[in-house]
Amino acid sequence: MSAVFAAAGHEVVAFDPDAGVIAGLRDLVLPVEEPGLRETIAAELASGRLRYTHRVADVSGRDIVWISYDTPVDEDGRADADSVIARVVELLPYLTAGTLVVVSSQLPAGSISRLERLARREFAFKRLTFAYSPENLRLGKAIWYLRNVDRFVVGVRTPADEERVREAYRPLTTSIEAMSVESAEVTKHAVNSFLATSVMFINELAEICERLGADVREVERGLKSDMRIGKLAYLRANGPLGGATLARDVDFLTEIQRKANLRSYVLQSVKEANEHHAG
Repeated sequence: MSAVFAAAGHEVVAFDPDAGVIAGLRDLVLPVEEPGLRETIAAELASGRLRYTHRVADVSGRDIVWISYDTPVDEDGRADADSVIARVVELLPYLTAGTLVVVSSQLPAGSISRLERLARREFAFKRLTFAYSPENLRLGKAIWYLRNVDRFVVGVRTPADEERVREAYRPLTTSIEAMSVESAEVTKHAVNSFLATSVMFINELAEICERLGADVREVERGLKSDMRIGKLAYLRANGPLGGATLARDVDFLTEIQRKANLRSYVLQSVKEANEHHAG
């Protein structure tokens, strides 16, 4: 995101506490490969709009600080949201009064209010504000997608913060779905859980097709040609969920259900179906 924001005309300072990672980025040694990423970073480093740093003090003076740490998972696939929260808290002493902190990391609903409480308790005098704009990158198409995004979801507390985030996104798109912070957090979980449900649905259909002698690829084509579903639907029979992102949001929602003593009919079935197709 830092390189794309810089290419959109913003002055961007990208921070990571790992000096080795920063040195690699400056030398175009990338932790991930994405089409167009290397060229975009090189161009924006040369333009001066993008700067990489491992010095936390360099985040001071920024109007908006964007949090995009990857949420780590343990060996059982459980997300470690606390580590991301801790890294954000480490930044708070260095933030200038009035800074807007926009979180895009994949965190469970309620994380922004948790950060707000921590900020009020330790740094009330800074009048920091928080927003949530969930990342929704497409692996293998990350740069293209950010430049051709259909919309960004933005959860804010005030109209003033909404306008600040809109202004940041304006070079990329004016299509912003603004809502409350909590609604944006649940929207992130809901989108990925809906996609995960689609994947499990087509996998189940594949098993039915195999028994009946039908071709699941033809069934996929039949589904995607229905305007109520669409050609981009997550309907491709191909085993368990790819990557951790979809499954992680299903886990977040089922954990909310468990804590609230709500019975899970659909989402728990998606988890069980994924385990089945993982074999």
